[in-house]
Amino acid sequence: MSVNARNQYVARNDIAVVEKPRQLPGPQFGIGLELVQVDALVKASQARADFKVSGAGLTVAVLDTGLNTEHVDFQGRIPEPRNFTTDNGEKPEDATDGNGHGTNVAGIIVAGADHRGIAPGAKVIPVKVLNNAGGGSFQAVASALQWVLDHQAQHDISAVCMSLGDSGNYQKDTLFPGDAIQARLRELRGRRVAVCVAAGNDYFKHGSQQGMGYPAIFRETVSVGAVYDEDEGSFSYGSGAIASSTAADRITPFSQRLHESVNFDTHTDIFAPGAPVTSSGISGPHGESVQHGTSQATPVTTGVILLMQELYFRTTGELPDVSDVVTWLRKGAAVIHDGDDEDDNVSHTNLDFRRVDAPGALRAIRRHLELEALSRGA
Repeated sequence: MSVNARNQYVARNDIAVVEKPRQLPGPQFGIGLELVQVDALVKASQARADFKVSGAGLTVAVLDTGLNTEHVDFQGRIPEPRNFTTDNGEKPEDATDGNGHGTNVAGIIVAGADHRGIAPGAKVIPVKVLNNAGGGSFQAVASALQWVLDHQAQHDISAVCMSLGDSGNYQKDTLFPGDAIQARLRELRGRRVAVCVAAGNDYFKHGSQQGMGYPAIFRETVSVGAVYDEDEGSFSYGSGAIASSTAADRITPFSQRLHESVNFDTHTDIFAPGAPVTSSGISGPHGESVQHGTSQATPVTTGVILLMQELYFRTTGELPDVSDVVTWLRKGAAVIHDGDDEDDNVSHTNLDFRRVDAPGALRAIRRHLELEALSRGA
């Protein structure tokens, strides 16, 4: 089975290309179908039940190809779609997705009918920065981030998901002085809005050299790499990466990665299941799609962060600092080793990384809050 991993935003001279993912016209499933393999690994449904969280009261902005706003998975939870492309008659309020990538990504986070995302109680604002052919520009991304800043309080936006990048491979963010996107990321982080960004799908193409794409390399982001969620067989990707066999917690051969020992300030924060992931699609109100990429791992992490933010907000009345969110994500995570059992055609770092675990992240918050309460009582 050959599936192209490049579901990600890839820039050439400030122009982006994203290869159209496979779309399945799937039937209507039973209400609330989980992202089964993803959930088995990150245990999101367990976390929602144990901590009584769903992302309720919070909103995620998804900067991508838009959204199938007619899909039952999102009904009643789309406050204000925005379009920063020339598609859809250039109507700023029409973020209709003619590609499918954005709908798959959003479904992973918040789907709540045919499929059930990680945080099905949250609202979603589709911010269309990629057109239906997959093109876009970093200027559109910068403008979209500014729109998020301007409307963050109005819509209770607490997280942003950007499954996009430039296909580059960097180990530090000082290469981009005065960058407009980084400035907006910094301001969002100052407002305690977590911005999750895909690490990149070009590990093979970059000769198995550690690094991440732009803008994931910015220290203001929550950068996300991809693992497999179970034994899915073998996969051959258009980038040249090949997984001869797969298993849970094996790092995908396309996923870029940067260890903290190389650069503590800009390392890959977390890994999450990203291949293959079944989610919402654009083929009507019950459409379904299956996609691979760090693009899919990123919304998994975004959804877990929404659950974390809800728990913290319910207890304290404010959003947690993003640095604390990353700390709790990593404290509660499973440790994975790059090179222990991967079966692919890339070289491995033989270093330990962390893979998101939803109950573990929420337990880390609870421990923090309990210690704070004890400290105040003393």
